[in-house]
Amino acid sequence: FLVMGFARRFATYKRAGMLFADPQRLARILNDPERPAIIVFAGKAHPHDQPGQNLIKMIHDYSVHPDFIGRIFLLEGYDMALARHMVTGVDVWLNTPEYPLEASGTSGQKAGLNGAVNLSVMDGWWGEGYNGENGWAITPRDSHAGQDHRHQDEANDLLNILEYEVLPTYYRRDGGGYSADWVQLSKNSMKSTIPRFNAQRMVRDYVRGFYGPARDQRRRLDANGAALARELAAWKQRVRDAWPGVSMELILQPPAHLYHDDEILLRVRANLNGLSAEDVKLECLLGRDTVSGEFDVQQVAELSSLGDEEGYAMFGIDLAPELAGLQYYKLRMYPHNDSQSHPFELGAMIWI
Repeated sequence: FLVMGFARRFATYKRAGMLFADPQRLARILNDPERPAIIVFAGKAHPHDQPGQNLIKMIHDYSVHPDFIGRIFLLEGYDMALARHMVTGVDVWLNTPEYPLEASGTSGQKAGLNGAVNLSVMDGWWGEGYNGENGWAITPRDSHAGQDHRHQDEANDLLNILEYEVLPTYYRRDGGGYSADWVQLSKNSMKSTIPRFNAQRMVRDYVRGFYGPARDQRRRLDANGAALARELAAWKQRVRDAWPGVSMELILQPPAHLYHDDEILLRVRANLNGLSAEDVKLECLLGRDTVSGEFDVQQVAELSSLGDEEGYAMFGIDLAPELAGLQYYKLRMYPHNDSQSHPFELGAMIWI
């Protein structure tokens, strides 16, 4: 038997019921006499999470249905010991979160460390971990589509992958009685997961990305009797007072179509409400819309100050797009000071 595992909190966004979007097809897949498979479920819902508890009941009801007896198992008493058995004992680890709500997905990482092959929506850690050779991925549908439509399309992808990719690969036995392709998948899963998703990398990332820079920033701000800290605090207060009156408008509309080597001429007029051009940064973001409806930034370019004109601050750029094809642009302006710990720490930004 091919053994698949699904174990985690039964929060509704985890979509534990996505496998059952087409129960008849799932029953046919699992009961194929030439390529049988079973799915083991485990998990708990919060005592006050009635929808999560309803998911558990639904899976229990399916597990005792004649079409799924011996094919769907729901284990009780989910805890760390049971989870350890599952991530080390299954062939495929299933994860079907609703994009983009997955924070990480550490159970899939642990399964990958133990040679299980992940089949997951491209969310959380799998968006970074999947490389095309270490498992299977479900591409999230456009977020502008209705939730039911997205759910059904992604459920169809899940069942298609199971029927046409996972099971054929697992049961493609050679003369040695095992699937060499599956062994390679399992090895790829371990090789791609073990060096990258571990506590050592976590601590290193925190030190390099947060703790180290925070230490250096503290030393800068404390030097010379905290002179820089006082200066930065006064600048922040001045920006906060002025920002509600800050605005900008695009005064030179770029053409809808560009030819090769053409440039986009952008000119922006800004009312800085007493701030100077050095107090702000104005950027153009070029990118494309993804299938999930997000804006995928491909290029960021800063507009330069062109001086003042009739009491307004003027900014502009002659921008050469780095990519061809259909693209979109957005303009944003936010307070800027080289002494800030993060460029967006004031939480102030306007867009056009």
